[in-house]
Amino acid sequence: MADTTSMPNFSRPNRRQFLMGAAALPAAPRLLAAPPPAAPARSYSEELPDMLLAYMAKKINALAARWDRARSEIRTPVEMEARNRFVRQKCIEMLRGLPERNPLGAVVVKVTEREGYRIENVMYQSRPDFWVTGNLYVPTSGSGPFPAILSPCGHYDTARMFPTFQFAYLDLVKSGFVVLAYDPIGQGERRQFWNPETGRNEIGGPVTWEHDMPGQLLLLIGEDLTQYRIWDGMRGIDYLLTRPEVDAKRIGCTGHSGGGTFTLFISALDERITCAAVHEGGTHKRWPLEIHPGMSIGTGDVEQHFWPAAVYGVDLVDLHIAIAPRPLLATIENYSAGFDNAASQIRERYRLLGVPEKFSTEQATDPHAWTMKLRLATTQWFSRWFYNRPGLEREPDWKLEALETLYCTPDGSIHYSHTGDTIYSRILKKQAALPPRRVRTAAQMRDEIRSLLHYQKSDHPLAARLLVSTPRHGYRIEKVQFLSEPGIYIPAWVFLPERAAGGPSILYVHEAGKEADGLEFGPLEQLAQKGRRVVSVDVRGIGETRPPHPGDAGSGLFRNLDDADSALAYWAWEIDESLFGMRVQDVVRSVDYVLSRPGAGSGVQVIGKGMGALWSLYAAALDPRIESVICEGGLLSYRSLTSVDRYLHSANIFIPNVLTHFDLPQVAAAVAARPLALVSPVDAMKAPVSVLAAREAYEPARQAYAQAAADRFRIVSRDPTLEAAEQYLALL
Repeated sequence: MADTTSMPNFSRPNRRQFLMGAAALPAAPRLLAAPPPAAPARSYSEELPDMLLAYMAKKINALAARWDRARSEIRTPVEMEARNRFVRQKCIEMLRGLPERNPLGAVVVKVTEREGYRIENVMYQSRPDFWVTGNLYVPTSGSGPFPAILSPCGHYDTARMFPTFQFAYLDLVKSGFVVLAYDPIGQGERRQFWNPETGRNEIGGPVTWEHDMPGQLLLLIGEDLTQYRIWDGMRGIDYLLTRPEVDAKRIGCTGHSGGGTFTLFISALDERITCAAVHEGGTHKRWPLEIHPGMSIGTGDVEQHFWPAAVYGVDLVDLHIAIAPRPLLATIENYSAGFDNAASQIRERYRLLGVPEKFSTEQATDPHAWTMKLRLATTQWFSRWFYNRPGLEREPDWKLEALETLYCTPDGSIHYSHTGDTIYSRILKKQAALPPRRVRTAAQMRDEIRSLLHYQKSDHPLAARLLVSTPRHGYRIEKVQFLSEPGIYIPAWVFLPERAAGGPSILYVHEAGKEADGLEFGPLEQLAQKGRRVVSVDVRGIGETRPPHPGDAGSGLFRNLDDADSALAYWAWEIDESLFGMRVQDVVRSVDYVLSRPGAGSGVQVIGKGMGALWSLYAAALDPRIESVICEGGLLSYRSLTSVDRYLHSANIFIPNVLTHFDLPQVAAAVAARPLALVSPVDAMKAPVSVLAAREAYEPARQAYAQAAADRFRIVSRDPTLEAAEQYLALL
């Protein structure tokens, strides 16, 4: 018989023995049991594919349909003229009005005599000490005064000096027209980043970056590059009217590409233009938006917009029609369904006004350029309406002028050669006095924030769905989705520790989405393993819901200027909404979700990184349920952008007019007296700023906290000796 005295007893204890033994053991940590297996819910991604674009398109297209119905009611010339007045009025409103006229102070820098014409290198001030460079082509044969043509330039570095443009001006001047060709801001001799000493553009990329870089900054200070560009052209008309060679009743306008767009804008708004030719400059409808796989997301340069035009139904076709009954030629590379549809609508309105012959179209049957075919069409159009005669049938063999011959400045750069204002010096002067210093209550500050962000908190049911539960080391992740509002869902990962340490749940908002720090060995795992419950989310258009479409961004360091997210911000502005505000709303709705979970308590701690730092800061200012917030790697302030001439932040964090109301330090002040920590804020080029500089910038927030809880406001650098989770827990 085997000896069993030393063997363990595997017999089952009775109930009394079990309870006695359990009472002798120390209390075990509270465990969060895994839920029983359940069939996975259907993902919202199946119901809401291409979510953000579909959401935007639905709103824009509803407005477009409404205005299409309103246009269909226009049946008489009187109603048509009233609509055109409405379009002009709303456009000027959207431009924030027009400046007062100042003395032009025009100068002729140089005169070049040629056979049958001369070229004057001229400069005038469209605003005080803000100089426009140009060339005036004047016929020297024939009897004046002559019709005059204003010519905004398209997107070419050398602007008015570009070869095809020079040929167009020569065709016109030799046909008996005075021509004023002028440089746009950021092109020709008005380039901001051209260094004549090195012969290089300092920021690289397409010429449109010279528009977008200052144009987006102007929005922050309550101004508009579209207004600047249109006003430069209107002041060009003023200059033409000072010239004795010009017939004031015969002023035309023409340009190609971006110059075609501004021909459209200037001619629609300034009725001194009596004839126009828009070359490949936007003869199509922007709305309705049609979303299809593989499409790129882009809406053109910042200065090619009137915001919020969709609210007023002012589409590009409306601007063409606003030129009626004045003669209008519209051209395109090749006829297409979009162009033909727009042209048909424009032609119908000219017919309604009884002048169908005053609208015409032409196709280049060539790639995008002011080709010889279109140059000849230009002279023929203006010759027909200003001289009642045929124009050139064949283009002569013109000789191009050297750039130096056409310069108004010694080295071809007003930025380097002239003492007047640049667009950046004007921004610097205005932003120096912004934001305005005024005392607000917390409630007043919240109201201002809501107004600028067009913020409307949704009370729609969250309708949360659990997709899957994934075990990890010491915790599990529930992968869930919930609704921010109808048509918008938020994917989230919920980190549930096996041993909960207590404390409020943490909401984690990263600019790159929930997975950026959510993988194994990352900071969210560290927090979960320390017993903290964390919910990491993708706000709309970020991470999992990022639109599957490329942007129109060029390659290079500053592709942030026209990436897909910037285009989406523009789309939101079209409908008088804010992509940034929508994402702040998503953070607040994420707070709703966190607090809806069993045992969540009544408050949430929030950590935001990158752009997420800004979304989280605004959410905390609006929502007192956020008990504390950490903003890591976020933009220092909007003034840190407007104080420089280049930056790496996308327009998706821009808020039009914001600096005329407040800056980020004032938003931080609205969080007082809850704990707020700024960790390694960054400057315009996304480089960390010193703690000293950050403290100086955030003096308004420090003062607000000093009245309540000074120790709850901290500005620190990222501590490389600590795990991210350790530093977060110390700051929360």
